[in-house]
Amino acid sequence: MAGRTNISFADLAGWTSHDHEAAFAAFWHSARAIVTRPPTMRAGSAASEDLVAIARLALECEGMGRSEARAFFEDHFTPVELTGPELLTGYYEPVFEGRRSANAAFSVPLHKRPSDLIAISADEASTSGFTPETSFARKTPDGLQLHLSRKDIMAGGLDDEGLELVWLKSAIDAYIIHIQGSARIILEDGSQLRVGFDGKSGHPYRSIGKILIEKGVFTPDSISMDTLMEHVRSSGADGLSLLAENPSYIFFKEMPPHEDEDRDMGPIAAAGNALIPMRSIAVDRHVHTFGLPFWLESTIPTDSEPIPFHQLVFAHDTGSAIKGAARGDLFTGSGPEAGRLAGRLNAHARFVALMPDPSALRPLTDGGENG
Repeated sequence: MAGRTNISFADLAGWTSHDHEAAFAAFWHSARAIVTRPPTMRAGSAASEDLVAIARLALECEGMGRSEARAFFEDHFTPVELTGPELLTGYYEPVFEGRRSANAAFSVPLHKRPSDLIAISADEASTSGFTPETSFARKTPDGLQLHLSRKDIMAGGLDDEGLELVWLKSAIDAYIIHIQGSARIILEDGSQLRVGFDGKSGHPYRSIGKILIEKGVFTPDSISMDTLMEHVRSSGADGLSLLAENPSYIFFKEMPPHEDEDRDMGPIAAAGNALIPMRSIAVDRHVHTFGLPFWLESTIPTDSEPIPFHQLVFAHDTGSAIKGAARGDLFTGSGPEAGRLAGRLNAHARFVALMPDPSALRPLTDGGENG
């Protein structure tokens, strides 16, 4: 993990006044997933066995008060500041209307994963000449290939495959779901269908926002998800062509109800637990071990001035556009208001990883108090 400096908890702005009780509840919520499905360790990040040991201890301590929760984090972690480029953005779970069958109003599909699309390792990606980030590819008699691009699929490349999962009103609705990676779909009878990520075409992600900035349509300060989608919507056929310039295409599956379905939780994340609004972040999965806590010092946009955001968050998810040690995507929740915040969140942030302290864990991992 390049660009790192050991610091103390006293160096964290807002640490003493933080709601550590709520932060511990978020860590406890994800501890079961850490224990039952230990995360893959990333070089230079937290050791998986250390996070598992702390998670086991947390599961025995449900309902901690604020002072006890603060002591838990201070006793078992060491703050390590990460350097740049430092950037915090946001993502959310969209809620759109949809139908199980196509009609004149609902004619744009989300697709299920094709049977020839497989997950591949970094070594397989390298051997096949793909970028190191490529994690899915098409299995063919001639070897691994990238699957159809967004442009190919928008032109009908999957129309005869029977892969339509649900039908939406517009290509813009579908694109937003692709960017966010999950959604709740309100069906005709009022019931909800939750859809989640189930693979991608393998093509590298290309930001259409950056394309428009390069063309001079927007500046980095003027663009947001709302302004971007409004531009696409008002551009007609040219807007659809712009969407096709991002070749990466996402496939989805229907998600079964989870135990937190009735609580204010998001979909199941890459780490295996439900996303927690304002506590879960997506990180670069090639850099960070899932489950790792981070202290963020940034700002949150409002209708007037940005307000300080000093928060303990947890690495629960990942995304194609999230690259680098000091780069995070904050899960803001579900629905339009969460989407409005996520679309406007684009701020410099101080990233501090809370690394497990091996000296505090030795009695837990070595099986005896004499180590």
